[in-house]
Amino acid sequence: MPPRRIIILSDGRPGHFNLAEGIAAAIERSGPATTVRYDVRRGRWPGALLAGMTRARLSAPAMLATVYGIDDAAVPHCDVIVSAGAETLAASVWLARTRGVPNIFYGSLRLFDPLDFSLVLTSYQRNAGRPRHALALKPSRFDPDTVPSPQPVGENGTKVFGLLIGGDAGPIKFARTDWDGLIDMVRQPPGTQHIRWLIANSRRTPPEIGDRLANEARQPGSPIARFLDVRTAGPGTLTALLAECDAVLCTADSSSMISECVWSRKPTLALRPDTCVFTADEAGYRLWLDQSGWCRELAIAAATAEAIEAGLGTVHPLSGNPLDALASLVKQRLPTLYG
Repeated sequence: MPPRRIIILSDGRPGHFNLAEGIAAAIERSGPATTVRYDVRRGRWPGALLAGMTRARLSAPAMLATVYGIDDAAVPHCDVIVSAGAETLAASVWLARTRGVPNIFYGSLRLFDPLDFSLVLTSYQRNAGRPRHALALKPSRFDPDTVPSPQPVGENGTKVFGLLIGGDAGPIKFARTDWDGLIDMVRQPPGTQHIRWLIANSRRTPPEIGDRLANEARQPGSPIARFLDVRTAGPGTLTALLAECDAVLCTADSSSMISECVWSRKPTLALRPDTCVFTADEAGYRLWLDQSGWCRELAIAAATAEAIEAGLGTVHPLSGNPLDALASLVKQRLPTLYG
């Protein structure tokens, strides 16, 4: 059987493209495959109007040219189309129609018809019962089987914890007391020197907090074994951090970062600032992670060394490879893709 040809439609946003790449990686595990990325931009066209245009069954090649500036004949042939992000929705529908191939989307369809998609992966339980939908952990290309056994940092018996720090996101706000609490947590009181930290910030982390962490890491005897500063470290550092830590703590603002930690099969705690409000959908996703035993939540204000260890002790990381689980789901829902 020739390699399956996968097209990933990308809106240029790493958060969306990484989700699509995770789906492609799962398909690749079921046999030879080639994956091509194709950038799409809907420009000035509102999503609601495009949803109506797809329902009207207008000429797909003409709509691809009009909305996206895409010459349908120039797009590579494929066996499946994968994407995430609202800008890719209409392009996914029209390309699937012109080629007669299945299309897989991760996320919310908004006003688009579920029957225009072969499979829709969602992390929100209220959508899981809709036609063509399936509940799934947010996908990642990261293969946890490739992670080597953690190497101890410092003295024998030292525990290595990862700490992923985000920042304000909508109704989730970090006060000065939250930032002080995180840094105090890392400094640790006497008697807890068995913990060493691998810390990474993000684009949302305030610069002054990055500066404080960098300064803390430079102090003699600092509990920070490494600080990966996004301002200088560049992309691709998260996987390296996850590969080396025994457990990971992640600020609660980033559902994607938390999902990546869970996907890596590391015991995970979500650290909640004092002002932390989730949408109903997001609250449901966090509840699902908690009920599955994959992640627990802890208030930053309560994040003592004892509370962290107690919380981590109740986590039950994924036992299997999530890429294999996703591959099995896709194969079950789209058997024709596998001949």
